[in-house]
Amino acid sequence: MSEPVTQSQFAEVLETMKAMQSQLAELTLEVKVGHAEIREKFNTIDQKFQIVDEKLNAIEVRFEEKFNTLEAKFEEKLNTLEAKFEEKLNTLEAKFDEKFNTIDEKFNTIDEKFNTIEAKIEAVRLEVQTNREQLVDLGKRQGSTENRLWALLVALFLMVAGLLAKITLFDQV
Repeated sequence: MSEPVTQSQFAEVLETMKAMQSQLAELTLEVKVGHAEIREKFNTIDQKFQIVDEKLNAIEVRFEEKFNTLEAKFEEKLNTLEAKFEEKLNTLEAKFDEKFNTIDEKFNTIDEKFNTIEAKIEAVRLEVQTNREQLVDLGKRQGSTENRLWALLVALFLMVAGLLAKITLFDQV
């Protein structure tokens, strides 16, 4: 295996090596060019991603602005509705209070009338009781007056009878 290398073989190896070296240089150049193209494409893609990212950021900002605008409008409408609801509730509460006060006044009026009627009934009851007492007293007086009248009648009768008896029996003229 160790045969001496001839010059032609050496030249052939040298040429092969030069060809390989030139091919290697070409391949290196192609790799560098490919690498540059890839880097350029990556830069282009990166730029496109940055553009897309900027657009997304702009969309996000617009969305955020619209969302904030909608949120503010919603909050405003909600506050308006809440104020209207509160106003209607206060109106209804005032009407309820007014009706309740009216009903309370009517009950007070009815209570006063009832108390007045009760007082009148009590006055009439007292008057009836007084009238009864007066009737009982009058009955007693009437009874004693009747007794006196009967006594007077009996006395008159006895007197007339006595006078008739005297005239008929004792007076002979």
